[in-house]
Amino acid sequence: MTDPTRQRRFLPEIQGLRALAVGLVVLFHLWPARLTGGFVGVDVFFVISGYLITSHLRRELDDTGRIRLGSFYARRMRRLLPASLLVLAVTGVAAALVLPPQLARAAGREVVASTLYVENLWLASRAVTYSASNDIASPVQHYWSLSTEEQFYAVWPALIMVGAWLGRRWLRGRTNLAIGCVLGALALASLTHSATLTAADPAAAYFVTTTRVWEFAAGAMTSFFLSRWTPTPAFALLLRWGGFAAIVATSLLISQATPFPGLVALAPVLGTAAVIVAGDTSPRDPLARIDRLPPVRWLGDVSYSVYLWHWPLIALLPFVTGRDLAWPERIGILVATGLLAEASHRWVEQPFLTGRLRSAGVPTTFVATGVAMAVLVGATLGHAAWTERAEQDAVRARYGQLASDPCLGAAAALDREECGDPFAVPLVAPVTEADSPWARPACDPECWEGPRPAKVVALVGDSHADVLYHTFDALLAGRDYGIALFSKGACPLNLAGRDQWLDEPPRDPAECGDWSAEVVDEIRALDPDLVVSSAYVESRWSDPSVGVAGYHRTWAALTDVAPVVILRDHPTTGGVWGPECLARSPGNPEACSVPRAVALPPDSAWDAAGPGAPEDVTRIDLSDLFCDAARCHPVVGGLPVYWDKDHMNATFARSLAPALLLRLEIP
Repeated sequence: MTDPTRQRRFLPEIQGLRALAVGLVVLFHLWPARLTGGFVGVDVFFVISGYLITSHLRRELDDTGRIRLGSFYARRMRRLLPASLLVLAVTGVAAALVLPPQLARAAGREVVASTLYVENLWLASRAVTYSASNDIASPVQHYWSLSTEEQFYAVWPALIMVGAWLGRRWLRGRTNLAIGCVLGALALASLTHSATLTAADPAAAYFVTTTRVWEFAAGAMTSFFLSRWTPTPAFALLLRWGGFAAIVATSLLISQATPFPGLVALAPVLGTAAVIVAGDTSPRDPLARIDRLPPVRWLGDVSYSVYLWHWPLIALLPFVTGRDLAWPERIGILVATGLLAEASHRWVEQPFLTGRLRSAGVPTTFVATGVAMAVLVGATLGHAAWTERAEQDAVRARYGQLASDPCLGAAAALDREECGDPFAVPLVAPVTEADSPWARPACDPECWEGPRPAKVVALVGDSHADVLYHTFDALLAGRDYGIALFSKGACPLNLAGRDQWLDEPPRDPAECGDWSAEVVDEIRALDPDLVVSSAYVESRWSDPSVGVAGYHRTWAALTDVAPVVILRDHPTTGGVWGPECLARSPGNPEACSVPRAVALPPDSAWDAAGPGAPEDVTRIDLSDLFCDAARCHPVVGGLPVYWDKDHMNATFARSLAPALLLRLEIP
């Protein structure tokens, strides 16, 4: 028996699924708090791709006995790349014009990754969640799913060819059985891997291809299933309604907090497969009539272009309007997406599928594709190199200005008679990539080269202490001092460790304690002249007295070699991404200020360094450089304070040096 869809030119069930899938994704991106699990529309697309591509390859194999890989990949290029590269080019230019420099450079990197179809691997390597982290979602982040599909296309024909060879070689020509076994084994392995990695590292698991292969394979297995069996009309209705119900229910019941894909993805994946198996049911079926409605057919036709265009509009429009998306903007995005999708479908997609451009030969298609991708990557990298040089020159100029201008940055808060209100000075320049707090020498842990300097400051703590390298680098400039940096993300220096974590998934509670014990021994062996410790305030213990006792024990082990200074953690943004907020509120940085109580929660290390702390332990609070009596500010002395939600940028960190020098006793 052959696949019953083989003889039908129009598959209304596929169009209905495409329309539903892209609708879920777009509505989720526009109203994530209402359609909390709409991202499962991507999984629906993966199953459809697996089904259609496998059906096509099987038909070619059955008809000709082979698969022409060149023709296959040329068709894929003509189908996907013209619209994809167009949207990338337009979005890249728009990002360069609209986004602040820091975000524009980051978006440029993702344009390159998306052009090369490795955006999903780039995002997985950064372990970001889909829509929220200390990394702002770029206007091309949605290309992760297209990258996953392209990687699937790269290996899938070869797997089918391997299965066919095994069937001819070992199973007496039963190629379908052999291919099914190969793909079934791969699906089982991928599903197992998906469940395991999703439980261990859901942020990375969301993006990597290996956790999604089984979804494509589910579509592929559906193709084989239909070649052996066709459901009765009554059972087809049950499959169709049950499949759509599974997809919609999942989109309503799960959220971004749900570890995904894992086993949870079985619901939308199997639901999609069930709808495909059901096929085109009775015209009396309301769902079948919906599939044939002109708006649904249109949305199914343009679903690819809708997916490409909608997210750049959502990501970029707030930087144009200077505010978060309101209902009118969201409706406008829906309309604009439809118009752009229709235009690119008619004048970009279709000419390569049904027009004169369809007849381009395989070599011509490959060459044209390579040239187009090379031009886009080259232009993006060239622009990035040019802007990087300009940004570095500007930041070096600001570094020099810090030394000569007592009213720039945090220093402005030291002399208010001369400088005026430091929180009312207009923004001098936005944050750029050259302001990155992570752009510093490699320290392991010594940050100097050559012989040991006359005196050494040991700077220790988590990533917030890491950023203070720039403060001490400016403070100690011209002195025979060296900096030794001991840092571990999300770890305060405390022999008690910690039992509540910022990390997802949580790490072993003993990890920070083990690291702290090693660092205490290393600092004692280093014999520095001063130890400075600071860490993000979100250090928690079930019993606070355990944390205090741990700090005291830690500091007592250090004060017999050097004095210990505890720097109160600097204020944070209260969860607002600083540079983005400033970019959305041009000329009104106070819109991004935060109540003092929110920006400055209790700091357990600061509290422990008060009365009752070991001798030779002192504490310093620089919060008056960030905050007035009521609020903490994102711009001080004309300089932006933050790199992201809670880290200072390097230039502002350097501007703290004069104030810290006044309060710190340098031995």
